Amino acid sequence: MAESRAVQLPVSVGCSYGRCLFCDLNHGLAYRELSCPEIRDKVGKLRFLHKYDRRPVRRCLLSGGNPFCLPAEKLLWIAGELRGAFPECESVSCFARADDVMKKSAEELEILRAAGYDRLCLGIESGSERVLRYHEKGVGRAGNAEAMRKLDAAGISYSVYVILGLGGRALSDEHIAETASLLNGAHPFELTVVNLVLFRGARLAERVRAGEFKRLRPLEALGEGRRLLSLLEIPTVYDGTHKTNAFPLKGRLPEHKALLLRRMDWAIERLSRGNVQEYEMRRWRNWFTE
Repeated sequence: MAESRAVQLPVSVGCSYGRCLFCDLNHGLAYRELSCPEIRDKVGKLRFLHKYDRRPVRRCLLSGGNPFCLPAEKLLWIAGELRGAFPECESVSCFARADDVMKKSAEELEILRAAGYDRLCLGIESGSERVLRYHEKGVGRAGNAEAMRKLDAAGISYSVYVILGLGGRALSDEHIAETASLLNGAHPFELTVVNLVLFRGARLAERVRAGEFKRLRPLEALGEGRRLLSLLEIPTVYDGTHKTNAFPLKGRLPEHKALLLRRMDWAIERLSRGNVQEYEMRRWRNWFTE
């Protein structure tokens, strides 16, 4: 996430949805919102921790699965607590599902923006309706598009997450084409690309073992990333530096697009010939071996 260096305030535990086929990030933790006294106590501890920092705290990140699912009133209260502790805080960011955004009115989003909420991170994962439905994401393509439109209208900037390999081999082409189409109609300030991880506790693992879902291999995943990048027509930052990526790269579009494509072609050519450095292959084995 773009706000990795921000002061982090826990406000919830787990994900309010928690039913995506591919995900086990929360290891079965039941979703729970922290109470106002709990949050106030944590803000006080953060204030003490950063009391003697040379630089003022300018960004805060609400941590948890998808903190933007909290009611607008509570989010406003949290922003007020943070501003009281860190007067020079310029923005409050957090992860969000598309339906977290859609459940809030245009007026609520504008009020949250005025309170400092900005630079949200949306996990859209894919632009393909079939891929999203297969993984029981709970939000379809139209929902993702509507959430981004509402954020644009409210003046809240956002980054998005996309998962390479989420369509498997059967829906690979559709996954990339539909994702690029969706993003080209939106305005994310950053696109974070990650590779599908087979969590042992995720229900997707059962379908892989049964042979129903065919995962992409390293070369195929790199090819998906290359196709996605080639189809993007929006000004944004392409961030492929997540640890699940065997070949990390990052650049600004459209300025660095040609360079990024050349670098990806170079990586694909090396992998095609089997001439890949051991450290690169180790990264893939970590995420592609059960």
